[in-house]
Amino acid sequence: MSTDSSISLTVVVVVGPTASGKTALLDAIFGDPSARARYGLPEAEIVSADSMQAYRGMDIGTAKPDASLLSRLPHRLIDILDPRDQYTAGDFVRLADEACREIRAAGKLPIVSGGTGFYVRNFICGLPTAPAADPALRAEVARDLEQRGPAAMRAELAASDPESAARIHERDLYRLTRALEIVRSTGRPMADFAPSGAPRSGFRFSTIGVERPREELGARIDGRVDAMMAAGLAEEVAELERSGLGPHDTR
Repeated sequence: MSTDSSISLTVVVVVGPTASGKTALLDAIFGDPSARARYGLPEAEIVSADSMQAYRGMDIGTAKPDASLLSRLPHRLIDILDPRDQYTAGDFVRLADEACREIRAAGKLPIVSGGTGFYVRNFICGLPTAPAADPALRAEVARDLEQRGPAAMRAELAASDPESAARIHERDLYRLTRALEIVRSTGRPMADFAPSGAPRSGFRFSTIGVERPREELGARIDGRVDAMMAAGLAEEVAELERSGLGPHDTR
């Protein structure tokens, strides 16, 4: 396959809130050979843009596709990491690029779909230009978080980067830590390092949005949670805790 960056690789991107029906839609269209034939569509493979489905052992809580669905509609970037591993937007973009090129080389249509909007945005528009994480600075922020607490650290962020502070919940320790790292190392807010918003070169993106009325979406989320509990979510979490994982892992 040519590596000429001027050649556009067509990728379908499906976005929408949790429980909006993205996977069911793709299964109905691409997982059914008769539906593909009816619409004249090629075989497809899904590249999961879900930041949690990448982790092994986190199946019920992340609503991973089951074996039956995977046999009809293969997914990539699922079960590729141990829960103790970090999975950044940069990791996702690199792996998704590789997966999309491999899928296309096999004569299939690559479809990026998942609920982590930050990953999808970086896949389409490119990564921010913020400085790479500094292990020493990250450790410093982690110590301050433990000693001062998330509320105080979020207040610190608000003084220098009110936009990020308004967007990041104090319990979202990963994003809070990263925003503080950037402010402390550069003195500038995260928005200064955001991508331009233009699609990356070398790709042709076809984006599909799945929407539902708010009340209907809320009911679907409630139903999904009930189904997860019935399927053994509490036992899955207990097993992860027994393996030594805690609230600061897989942030």
